[in-house]
Amino acid sequence: MIKQLPETRIEKGFTLIELLLSLSLGSMLFVVLLQLIGADLRLGNSMASRLRESAQQRQTLELIRGELAMGSGWTVDPTPSHQWSCGMAGRQPVLAIGLDSSNTEVSSQTIVYSVGAAPSPIWRGQVLMRCGPAYGLDGVIRPGGKAQNRVLIDGLPKDGPGFQARQDPQSKVLHLALEQESLAGSSGLRSAAVF
Repeated sequence: MIKQLPETRIEKGFTLIELLLSLSLGSMLFVVLLQLIGADLRLGNSMASRLRESAQQRQTLELIRGELAMGSGWTVDPTPSHQWSCGMAGRQPVLAIGLDSSNTEVSSQTIVYSVGAAPSPIWRGQVLMRCGPAYGLDGVIRPGGKAQNRVLIDGLPKDGPGFQARQDPQSKVLHLALEQESLAGSSGLRSAAVF
């Protein structure tokens, strides 16, 4: 007796070539997905960094606007004076705000905003510094307080002014502009305000 094999043979499982091919395709798809996720994370970090820097610029301009409103007058591109509370250390004064001596909350000092080299290597690029009476914990300038020289914002461009104050001669409107190099390495950020 001779046994006959059935004419149709049913194959079970995958061949080694099919398994290797599916494994390599799956690996390539996984690598592509990882690259897309990495690019998305880098873009998110870049956007978050730009938003933080933009918020810092707005806060700086709001501080200056508040002090302009508190002051009795201002001078654009003032000549350095020995009467100022802080030394300029080679920085260029951009704006000087004379505080109103009739205001009992504020001593009759001058607030000076200057641009130049950073006071220490922890800051990047050029800096915008504020020299004037210190603020208390309540957010109000301390009457008769000592002047402090503080960095407001860093990363100003080395080849540009970084902070500009320009007064319109006809309308006496003060235009403020602040430019900062971005941490993300893309184009710089620029903010402006009018007072």
